[in-house]
Amino acid sequence: MLPVKYFTNDEISEILSVPECIEIVEDLFKNIEQTQMPPKVYMDIPNGDFRAMPAIVKNTAGIKWCGVHLDETGTKRKINIFAKVLINEVDSGKLLAILDGETLTAIRTAAVTGVATKYLSRKYAKIAAFIGCGNQTLRQIEAVLSVRDIKVVRLFDLNKDRANKLKEDLSYLQVRQSDPIEIEVYQNLEDCLWDSDIVTTLTPSRKPFIKHRCLKPVVHINAVGADAAGKRELHQCVLDNVDLVSFDEWVQCSHSGEIQYAKKRKISQIWCPIAEIIQGRVETDGCNTTLFDATGLAIEDVATARYIYEKFNRTK
Repeated sequence: MLPVKYFTNDEISEILSVPECIEIVEDLFKNIEQTQMPPKVYMDIPNGDFRAMPAIVKNTAGIKWCGVHLDETGTKRKINIFAKVLINEVDSGKLLAILDGETLTAIRTAAVTGVATKYLSRKYAKIAAFIGCGNQTLRQIEAVLSVRDIKVVRLFDLNKDRANKLKEDLSYLQVRQSDPIEIEVYQNLEDCLWDSDIVTTLTPSRKPFIKHRCLKPVVHINAVGADAAGKRELHQCVLDNVDLVSFDEWVQCSHSGEIQYAKKRKISQIWCPIAEIIQGRVETDGCNTTLFDATGLAIEDVATARYIYEKFNRTK
């Protein structure tokens, strides 16, 4: 019997790529009937919260324990996330592995964005805007570029130094042997959004800042930042005017995602889980404006952790 394996963030970065994880997540949603997942448990603290996220995926049970702490000093606001993922074999109950959760979470969160972008954005999309240039954004860009032939990446962050640093980190995209990607940092949010085919929001905002009038008539939005009650990035007018609203899981999103603020559903709107779109059960033709609301699911953590564990054992 193999001993319990501990995976560090650095080891996970070496084992798992964003394109690999996109395949894991896509397969997960195609077979979502083989999963179990109770609602995420939140315990609030003065400057953040703790979250317990249990799930079963096929023959793997697991849980992610995550602490989110907001550290505000003067004009600076830093988000500290601490997480561990534990996975067990269902048949025997044996603990298989304990994994650092920070890198795993960043990669699987980006992978979910990649899957949603693959199924909801237009195939000819060329311009992708990323609002918020924190620790997750680099991998989010990798995910979108994995599923669409993007020519221009636009970046906006209230902290201009952070946006410029991300542009430097993305310099390898500009020197590819063929068809380099243009990387642009914007000083103005509306300029960044204008004419973008895909918009991904990645901020901890509690005040909406994306307005419908700033978006293209044909656009896909990945709303990633809102993952707890009170967080918000999209104005009501965006929720009212999209043709299709998709979400990773209804209970979580209606409590913690952007759609916690939805006041009404228009008769012409489509509302559905992303799994139903991936499984081909919902027709998306004719939907010019689409929204994917992501809050992060325990089944994604468990499926990704099991893949890391099995790949390590195959290659060691």
